[in-house]
Amino acid sequence: MATEAIVPLNVLTELTFLEPDIIFQSEKPYRLRYDPGDEIPRTNCKSQVQSNILIHDIRGRESSFSLDNNGFEILTLDSKLGPEDFYDREKVQAVYYKELQQLLRDRFGPKRVEILEHGIRRRHAEFPISIGGDYDHLQPTSIIHIGLSPWLNGEQNPLLTCLTCSSITIGSLRLTSSSIWKPLRGPLTDWPLSVCDARSVSIEQDCEATDVVERTGFTENYQVYFNPAQHFCYLNRQLASELVVFRQSDTKPGCTTAGSPHAGFRNPNTMPGEHPRESIETRAFLYY
Repeated sequence: MATEAIVPLNVLTELTFLEPDIIFQSEKPYRLRYDPGDEIPRTNCKSQVQSNILIHDIRGRESSFSLDNNGFEILTLDSKLGPEDFYDREKVQAVYYKELQQLLRDRFGPKRVEILEHGIRRRHAEFPISIGGDYDHLQPTSIIHIGLSPWLNGEQNPLLTCLTCSSITIGSLRLTSSSIWKPLRGPLTDWPLSVCDARSVSIEQDCEATDVVERTGFTENYQVYFNPAQHFCYLNRQLASELVVFRQSDTKPGCTTAGSPHAGFRNPNTMPGEHPRESIETRAFLYY
């Protein structure tokens, strides 16, 4: 019996980028993740919504994309945890972290894998419309960004904090930070994740290093300007067993796929009556 051909379901939708601003010639972009009061604006960044962005469905072509070539790839994992188990932090750390560590070791062969943290997002039925207060859970991230910047290749890099007790010389290591994203329930069509082929991104032209400040510390990520050359992808009807692994940072000199811009997006092909998106994103450090 002939196998039915998979027809890609490409999507035209809108994505949100950093708006170019002359102020960045003299002032670094920043975002505060706390309320500083009335004296300081929480951010000096403005958003630019870009419509008619073509997001390419890679269903049926998953094996054509790899972390080193494209900045992302698709892996599969049948976790022992059910959807509701992922709301139990201790279960996630005890079971899912170990499953990911083994999967990443088997696929990429690093000397060591460290799982730093994870976050759960559960879309409110009204999102992205404001409900006039705080949501009960984190909502889909809708602004295109890269989670870490090359500034973090120095000793201030949180990638290196897990190595302070290691006998390995930090300067001899190649370290990568990757995120692993999956829906808790599938097949998913509600607010799926878009990832940009890193080969289509110019760090110099498209990315702006931005301070992200907490009350207890700060980091630096990349906010991203729109460029029509950017090639965005997604996995249509993603299953809970399908993981999107995408790179955030890489200390390898001259690496051209150091980070993959990404964000969730409103899918015009969302299946009627589908449960609002629930997802987990986990950050892993791999060093070689």
